[in-house]
Amino acid sequence: MILDFIITALFEVLNIAYKWIDNNLITYFINFSKGFEYALIILSTILFLLISVSIALRNAKKLPKSYAIEVVDLHDKKIAIDGIRCTFSTHDVAESYVRQYREIFKHYKFKVVGNRNS
Repeated sequence: MILDFIITALFEVLNIAYKWIDNNLITYFINFSKGFEYALIILSTILFLLISVSIALRNAKKLPKSYAIEVVDLHDKKIAIDGIRCTFSTHDVAESYVRQYREIFKHYKFKVVGNRNS
């Protein structure tokens, strides 16, 4: 009988304490922390963009400064043909010239090589 009264009183005290903590602390803390959700999303987005830009810039620095056309004859020896353009600033232009030279000089092999120094 007394044990039931003590247990019931203990549960009532814990229930009142739980309701007070829930109403006065936990609810305000949860509402306060919801504001950080948006800040966390924005910060993670900014961090992702910064990392992406840094990776892109690092890879852009590794690109060649110019491109050259190498000419190889039937015996796999590098040769130079007079009258053809060999250095280019962009890869697309070098590839275009290689296609044109392959049609003109059918007995030679042409390939584009990147130069980092020049």
